[in-house]
Amino acid sequence: MSGEDRRQPVAKFSAPRPPAPVRDRERPTGDLGDDATALADAVFRAEPARGPGRTESARESSRAEAAKAPARTEPAQAPSQPPPARAPQSEPRPQEPTRPSPVESMRHASPPASMTPPSTARPQGYPQGYPQNQPSYPQGYPQRYTPPPTSGNPQGYPQRNGSYPQQGPSYPQAADQARGTVSTGRRQAAQTSTQRVPGQDLVPVRQSRAAAVPDTADDKPVRVKPIGAQKERQPLRELSLTEIAGHVTFTPASVTAWYKLPGVRWSFRPDLEREALITAIAEQYAGLAGMRVHLRRTTRPFPADQWARTVDRHTARPLRTVPGGTSWADHLVAAQRHLQQLSHAEGETFLGITFSRRGAFDQLGEKIGRMFGRGTKLSEREKIEKRSLQFDEVLGSFGVRARRATTAELEWLVYRSVALGMEPPRLLSGSNSDWEPGDVLALTESIERYRSPYGSTVKLVNRLTGEEKHTAVLTVGRMEELEIPQRHEPWLHFHERCPWPVELSSRIDILGPGEAFRDLDHRLRLIRSQQRDYDEHAMDAPPELQRLAERALGVGDEMTTGLPIDAARAHGWHRLAVTAETKEECLERARTLMQMYQRDMRISLQHPKNQDWLAREFIPGEPVAQTGYVRRMPVKLMSAAMPQAASVVGDRRGDLIGRTAGTSRSPVFLDLHFATEVREKSGLSVFVAEPGGGKSTLMGAIGYLAARRGVQVTLLDPSGPLAKLCEMPELKPFSRVLNLTGSEYGTLAPYALIPSPRREHYEDSPEGQREYDIAVSNARSERRMLVQDICAMLLPPQVQREASTARLLRHAARHVPAEEDSALEDLVESLQDAEDHVTGDGAELAALLLDTAEMPLAKLFFGNPDKGVLEDDTALTVITMSGLRLPDLGIEREYWSAEEALALPMLHTAHRLAVRRAYGGDMHRRKLVGLDEAHFMEGWKSGRSFLVRLARDSRKWNLAALVASQNPKDILGLDVQNLVSTVFVGRIAEDAQIAEEALKLLRVPTGVGYESVLASLSEVDASETRKLPYREFVMRDVDGRVQRIRADFTWVRGLLDHLNTTPGEEQ
Repeated sequence: MSGEDRRQPVAKFSAPRPPAPVRDRERPTGDLGDDATALADAVFRAEPARGPGRTESARESSRAEAAKAPARTEPAQAPSQPPPARAPQSEPRPQEPTRPSPVESMRHASPPASMTPPSTARPQGYPQGYPQNQPSYPQGYPQRYTPPPTSGNPQGYPQRNGSYPQQGPSYPQAADQARGTVSTGRRQAAQTSTQRVPGQDLVPVRQSRAAAVPDTADDKPVRVKPIGAQKERQPLRELSLTEIAGHVTFTPASVTAWYKLPGVRWSFRPDLEREALITAIAEQYAGLAGMRVHLRRTTRPFPADQWARTVDRHTARPLRTVPGGTSWADHLVAAQRHLQQLSHAEGETFLGITFSRRGAFDQLGEKIGRMFGRGTKLSEREKIEKRSLQFDEVLGSFGVRARRATTAELEWLVYRSVALGMEPPRLLSGSNSDWEPGDVLALTESIERYRSPYGSTVKLVNRLTGEEKHTAVLTVGRMEELEIPQRHEPWLHFHERCPWPVELSSRIDILGPGEAFRDLDHRLRLIRSQQRDYDEHAMDAPPELQRLAERALGVGDEMTTGLPIDAARAHGWHRLAVTAETKEECLERARTLMQMYQRDMRISLQHPKNQDWLAREFIPGEPVAQTGYVRRMPVKLMSAAMPQAASVVGDRRGDLIGRTAGTSRSPVFLDLHFATEVREKSGLSVFVAEPGGGKSTLMGAIGYLAARRGVQVTLLDPSGPLAKLCEMPELKPFSRVLNLTGSEYGTLAPYALIPSPRREHYEDSPEGQREYDIAVSNARSERRMLVQDICAMLLPPQVQREASTARLLRHAARHVPAEEDSALEDLVESLQDAEDHVTGDGAELAALLLDTAEMPLAKLFFGNPDKGVLEDDTALTVITMSGLRLPDLGIEREYWSAEEALALPMLHTAHRLAVRRAYGGDMHRRKLVGLDEAHFMEGWKSGRSFLVRLARDSRKWNLAALVASQNPKDILGLDVQNLVSTVFVGRIAEDAQIAEEALKLLRVPTGVGYESVLASLSEVDASETRKLPYREFVMRDVDGRVQRIRADFTWVRGLLDHLNTTPGEEQ
């Protein structure tokens, strides 16, 4: 009001103005619920009296009136005796009004003061204003007024002293009666009105339009009603969600139980298993008939920091930092940065079941519970728990295998739904307890939405961090017939192909057989009605009406004669949300996603208006935005959507080796000791690929990562490129290269390559002694077998094929002690001594072996090696045969050169030498052995026994063995495929039979098209002139999950430069 109005006397007011609108969020529930009450409260609001700022003359006048007032105590009177008459008192001087605060001015529109001169007389009994000096209730709560018990004031507004004659018994007076207030001893029944009265500084005053005449009569005591405690104001909410308790969310009208669905394997799985999985999920959906289901798929950024802490925790002795090398901390930081740059995200699928409609009694119980600091009533929660147990039984079996979601997971889901695609906070709350109504606001308060009814995106802004995102929501439109799993992939998992995360929300009504049949019958009647309309007008009905009628009849026949899952139907709305930094990028992503679905899945994605309504539909508890684009389908087709399908492979505690390259992209980690230490399985891993498929590079990279973690690594690389790993600065002080072509005399002595068992590795018991004796006997037998095979390889092939050769070698090996200190010369002497009592063939074999011993490379097999050659404690040892030409096993041995003939026994003994370090050390220490060109071992008895023992003893010795070969038949021929824990299959495009055997090694069905997948690995475009910067594999981990992966080691500085095996390329 203006300054002139403020100077008017407080006893005057003009015609009331319409009240200012009161916002819903400022009006508490239960207060001002009646519009008439709110209007009257605003109409009769006069200017408040100014307290501290009143003039000195007003204060003196108040003191004078207080001195003339009678005593505050009165004698007790009989209840039937009327109160004594009091002389009228003079009217106090008008006081200057107090200006209200802006908030109170907005909430209670005060009418302007009238410009009419004050009247000089006041009618007897006219309502007076409220006293302005002291509050009428000692606690100072906001006041509520009730209608008076007489008809003199039909409006029920507050009265001034002397307004009503006191004809009944007097009320006890308070100590502040001189100031115009008298307290009552108790609350009357009539004082139940909920009308609001402002604070003391905004007390309304009503006076006569006539001038006030001083009255000398004493004021009569006035009964002032005590005001009850103020009701707690309802918390401000932006969601329909009111409470989160455990795995249950509450809204004012419904209750929803939430479950988390684990990922299921879809790729490289037989169709029979896929169909069984779809049928099982369909039966579980059919068991939820009559309920609304909210299927929600969201993403969570990969926790790179947690992975790094896990790797560091499982690394007991990492290599120490050396000058010029990368430290262990920098090594982990580089991996984390690489993960963050690729924006890897993990998918999470939630299933919400709305199974209860909350009545008025439940809502009333919740309101009463909040008054005592509680939530929903106990009886309601007991009913929810009983119903949840039924859901646990239905959803916990084979199919979705769902479990109850935790409060922290629901907290994440709600925030992720409010802030679609935005960077989540590190920690939403510091407690895992339930969310009360006053706390739900914290999930939405930091996100601001900017939208328009016809906008193509919704702009989301985090007001705390300033992050800005644009979100476009697409909805599933018309769909063609889908053949899943024969031809098509799960239609709600197909979006995982996009390189950016996509949010998914489906609201589904599950209809049972009865309800579904009624809906179908209703639609059939509509079709028949339209056909009759065309017949009445002598017009030809469109052919699609007849097709729809026939389709409806066919579906009805399936529903009445088929299984319950054939009769159940799912009516739902399916939304996909795409998010980007800018509006243009968001719309481009939306167009790309629409084209992908239209081209590959024959599904039309629509981009509706009212994007904000559609975006709110992702939030649990919010209603469906619109009824359009509803998809009606059998529950089998709904279960075939499979949003929880995952392409996860590997473990979460190993080193980063790449990412998946199938329908989705997720990081791949590999710890080869996870199979032996956690799963308690064999540590044998197999690498199969054609030349150039990336076997050596992958083996070298895994060996490097294991050596950084302190694992004892031994790599056998006959060609020699892996020896460059020992030149890396961080590995150079802890590694060595053993080149067999230039080694010393006796390095590959066969007797010394097989270590003797140690007694301390076995229990100190009779059972342990027996196991030790068996191990010693097996070691001796293995030495004899190896010596016989090495001697046969050193002999010419014509002599080796003779029957007497094997017999003579066997007898000679039996006469020589099979101990580590024996030598090949002892066997030659035994052959020479056998001439007298057998034939002269033994001397001939001895002479041939001595002739071979004169060759430089053959000297490696004769004599005894130095102890330091076989027993060293370096972190990385690379055994090579640089410059040695390996033979072609497809050519007969008669056509091999002398060098190629010696290469075969050198490979056999080199494999033994590589494993010798593992078996000669601590049994519990982590060890890794990489063996390349393992196909040379398959044709000999000692080689087969070596690989079988390696597979069987790897768990006991905590040994991770990597065996690489070009032909999977070499591994399958050993009958150890059941002991293989991890398999890597690279490109195999030359021979379909080899690809089929590789699929058997992967335990993937053959003859269904997966052979072409192996041929397409690491495929190079014909128009490209540069080499391919990556290699692809099909990987099967220890848990049996099979995925297509892309090896990526670019995050390790300088590793690929040292592993480059491409000939003719400068480093």
